[in-house]
Amino acid sequence: GYGPFYGSMTFQGIVPYYYDELHPNTAVELNRCSYNSMADNPRTKRTVNNVVSGDCRDGRKECEDCRERPISTVYTVHFTLCQKPWTCQDHNTEMLQHALCREFHILWFRIRADLEETWGRSKLGTGKWKQDQFYGYCNSFGKKGYHNIVLPDK
Repeated sequence: GYGPFYGSMTFQGIVPYYYDELHPNTAVELNRCSYNSMADNPRTKRTVNNVVSGDCRDGRKECEDCRERPISTVYTVHFTLCQKPWTCQDHNTEMLQHALCREFHILWFRIRADLEETWGRSKLGTGKWKQDQFYGYCNSFGKKGYHNIVLPDK
């Protein structure tokens, strides 16, 4: 691993290792709202009733609130705050964070449905809980409600 920092033994350590050790002085800072988006609050105070307050966490005077970003401009997602899709969380409020997390999860399940279709299966699973969000791959909230991906026979 590379680090020490949380996630340094995972992909989060591979990228800094690649740029710091193998290709020094070639890294560029990417927009955190488009790459590795976490639907996190960029400010130091809580968001209440979708009103953002506090100073920017990165020390800048102005900071973009990634939670207001259209999902079409997000290229990679970090599910830490939203939780992993297989926890079948519906994020059923219109709070800034939950609205974007819901979109992240819907997209993840749509991609899963496309994968299932490439294996010759129905795009929709048999789960009945909130099919518009989970494409039939959840029976209920929580990991126990998730329908695991079953690899096709060889």
